[in-house]
Amino acid sequence: MTTKSHLNARDAPDLDDVAVVRRHLLGAPGPEAPVIRRQVGARIEAADGSSWLDAASAGFGPGHPTVTERLVAQAGRTALSSRILVSRPLAEAVTALHRLCPDPLTVSYLCNSGAEALDSALKLAKGTHPRRRLVVGFAGADHGTLLHGLSLTHGFAVLPDQPLRPVAVPRDRPDELVARVRDDVAAVVVAPAAPGRRLADLTAGWWRRLRAACDRSGALLVLDERLTGPARLGVGLAADRLPAAPDALVLGETLGADAVPVGCVVTGRDTYDRVYARRNPSLHGSTFGASPLSAAAVAAVLAVCDDERLADGQRAVENLARSRLAPLVGTGAVTDMGADGALVWLRLATPAAARALAAELTRERVLVRPPDGDVVAVLPPLTAAPEDVTELLDRVTTAGGRFATTWPDAGQEVRA
Repeated sequence: MTTKSHLNARDAPDLDDVAVVRRHLLGAPGPEAPVIRRQVGARIEAADGSSWLDAASAGFGPGHPTVTERLVAQAGRTALSSRILVSRPLAEAVTALHRLCPDPLTVSYLCNSGAEALDSALKLAKGTHPRRRLVVGFAGADHGTLLHGLSLTHGFAVLPDQPLRPVAVPRDRPDELVARVRDDVAAVVVAPAAPGRRLADLTAGWWRRLRAACDRSGALLVLDERLTGPARLGVGLAADRLPAAPDALVLGETLGADAVPVGCVVTGRDTYDRVYARRNPSLHGSTFGASPLSAAAVAAVLAVCDDERLADGQRAVENLARSRLAPLVGTGAVTDMGADGALVWLRLATPAAARALAAELTRERVLVRPPDGDVVAVLPPLTAAPEDVTELLDRVTTAGGRFATTWPDAGQEVRA
């Protein structure tokens, strides 16, 4: 939440057209947070005249002219309407999602966020197996901020009587996750890649074993691509590179172009019909989900992904990140780095070192997410201009190099 008191220390004479970056993204006191006047792609213009670069949002990128024009035009016609009414933008959105997703994923449900979409997928699992009480995933994985996503992340039920209880397996023991898929499990939720875990870390053989375990038990395999899709890994979806098709696939806010709240779950017709066929559709609803405005955003984003070959652009980000950041590994506290497309991260020797590097990046005016333990993620928007990506990675290299020369003092400062 941002209040007027958060703005008092800033020299911003006209606050009508500005916004304040959430302070937790900076890991710094409030006065260091920029007051944003405008953002296009990764470039942020602050009210004090400074220029920041966004490596935190992991979104599509604000201000894309084609998408903006489409949204303005749609808002001039109708932005919200009842789900009972089918709109042309909704028809375009679900058609584009059908083209994006591999078979047998043909049924799309639009809602307001990736976290809501994940809850929708788990409601589908609960409807498939009403008597089962468990959902399996990796401990610490980011699955959003709603009930079941938080429970999976933390490894315990947030509420005592919630419909599905988490079984959170340590991230470094993937075979244990496969072994835990038994007849008491309603669903398995896995993100194909994440900061600190490469796409290749879960091998093709592991995915086949997981698919076989789900087939034996009847558990739904839910692929969480809120971060990885579309285009971020250098392909349309991570699912395109996996040897096992999921029963449901979750997409998130990238589809909304950083302008409209959107989430989506896509599943197969057989999976959907087992729960919802010929039943009242109000069994599951989303007040503003699938609105004409959000559907127009989905259709426009996916069209730009195709027309501008954004997946190719993310592979270029990967190559540049490897050339810039790989030399940092083994210097100071940087112990590893990863880059799957524009899903880029650095691993530090300790969580304190990760916090220290995040502070250095703030001084370089690069916005990053709070470190996940010992991992600092670098996640530029999909539509970041190539020159902005180059500058962003140069700033990360500068911060990493300066940090390497001061370690371990930087880590000791953070711990204090």
